[in-house]
Amino acid sequence: MLADKDGNIINTFGAASNIPIAAGEVDGYSNVHKFGMIDGSSGTDWSTIWTAADTASTKNYPWGITAGTVSIISAVDNDTDGGAGAHTITVEGLDANYNPVSESFTLSGETETGEGSIVFHRVNRAYIAGGNTNLGKIQIKNGTEVVAEIAAGMGQTQMCVYTIPAGKTGYLTRVAASSSKNISTVISLFQRPHGQVFIRTASSMALYQNNQHISLDVPLPFSEKTDLDLRQLGASNNTIAADFNIILVDNPS
Repeated sequence: MLADKDGNIINTFGAASNIPIAAGEVDGYSNVHKFGMIDGSSGTDWSTIWTAADTASTKNYPWGITAGTVSIISAVDNDTDGGAGAHTITVEGLDANYNPVSESFTLSGETETGEGSIVFHRVNRAYIAGGNTNLGKIQIKNGTEVVAEIAAGMGQTQMCVYTIPAGKTGYLTRVAASSSKNISTVISLFQRPHGQVFIRTASSMALYQNNQHISLDVPLPFSEKTDLDLRQLGASNNTIAADFNIILVDNPS
């Protein structure tokens, strides 16, 4: 059983009972909701479910890239300070020690911003922090490699990847996905514990122009620094949307 900050016992079974965690009222607990989309898959190989997968060169997330600073670029000039679109963007991720970091950038439209000052070992998400919704596709780059992407008009990355921060254990509570095409599509959550490779799936489902969700009465645990990558295997020109929920719990000190 868990207790909130006032010492009241709470039940952790079911979505409604997890509201105190979402509200930040339970010490040592927090929630993560990851969601992604491919608006037209590019082929029949395994592909990470993220916005950049609509091009053949970015089907899988680039996990092997070296940690580094990032820069931002939009596909249109109106995504700039004072423009009609997005003005600023915030990038969130983990540093070399797997501790959370974030950095904000002022957009310069089709002119790539200068690199920031924070080194990102992982990028978990990015979102518009000022101005209006982005009018063009926005890419977050580590050198020339795209590590996150915001589709035009969405204001937030859609990427089904996540890395468990240092000092935390992640508990997977739910996975869901939908497929638009009437052809068999497999959805699998791949895990890579720290120092290992992506050789194990943690959860799978098969779709045929339908949707499915898996709710776990007994959540699946993932140790600190584990990389998670939700992927799809199916036909080209398919639209895939998916999400998963994780509860983060502080490791014992």
